[in-house]
Amino acid sequence: MRVLMCSPDLAAITDVLREALPEHEIIPTEPDALAREAPNAEVIIPARTPIDAATIGSASRLRLIQQFGIGVDHVDLEAARTRGVPVANAPAGPSGIGKAVAEFALMHLIAAGRQLPTHFRTLAARSIAVPFGASLFGARVCIVGVGGVGSEIARLLKPFGATLIGVKRTPDPELAAELGLAELYTSDRLNEAVRNCGFVVLSVPLTDETHGLVNRTVLDAMPDGSVLVNVSRGPVVEREPLIDALDGGRLRAAGLDVFWEEPVDPADPVFEREVFATPHGASACDIFLRGTTAVVRGNIQRMEAGQPLKYRVA
Repeated sequence: MRVLMCSPDLAAITDVLREALPEHEIIPTEPDALAREAPNAEVIIPARTPIDAATIGSASRLRLIQQFGIGVDHVDLEAARTRGVPVANAPAGPSGIGKAVAEFALMHLIAAGRQLPTHFRTLAARSIAVPFGASLFGARVCIVGVGGVGSEIARLLKPFGATLIGVKRTPDPELAAELGLAELYTSDRLNEAVRNCGFVVLSVPLTDETHGLVNRTVLDAMPDGSVLVNVSRGPVVEREPLIDALDGGRLRAAGLDVFWEEPVDPADPVFEREVFATPHGASACDIFLRGTTAVVRGNIQRMEAGQPLKYRVA
């Protein structure tokens, strides 16, 4: 079968797929070549490339859209349903993404809290005027999105003796008890959840409900000198209120692995602030490659055998 691996800059993914699926043709596909390649594809792996209605409509042989990861916000799910093409992802648990992203989130929490960008500037200036940042030990941390990633973040934070506050769409007392959350708020009480929290970390999917979730009102509810970390999607945070919160001291710092436009412009004004930044790389490690490859291979094999797919989202 012809399997289109979109976002060819992610060469490591192409390599592991070729090793895992040697009987299939894995085609790295540039976005501008997608219209030409889609009509002959039986499987499309979107990665970070938008798969719109026109692409889905032109792909007459398409049998599966299988994401190499969790997010399917770049896929026109309604167009896929109309065509009868199943869409599946690789959830946080079975794919290993939960642990990979949680580990990266922990790095961001520490790096932003301890103001690592200023340490780098101090080093470059041959100075010893280091900043005194905020530690995670004994801190009050709000995890917005206690799903597969958020749950792993909570587990990693336990040794810090932090007070953990969770935010989830629906109540889940059993999960709260399992993770040792002091409180678990529903999404409509986000303003209450972030009050008195020195750290807030975002691990929600991008949906109509979460677009702009962290707005000026939410940021104003956070205490002065707090830290915001985003390992979900850029548009979950409103851009101008974030910059204003950094400028005004409401936020001590931000840790951003995701941005409003990607790849992000290195001259973006957000980098003039106290921001520890990485290029949407939270999942990029060995456990993610191994786990997600197994999920993708399994679903392609199930499709070939006429068996029900796992982890369908549409």
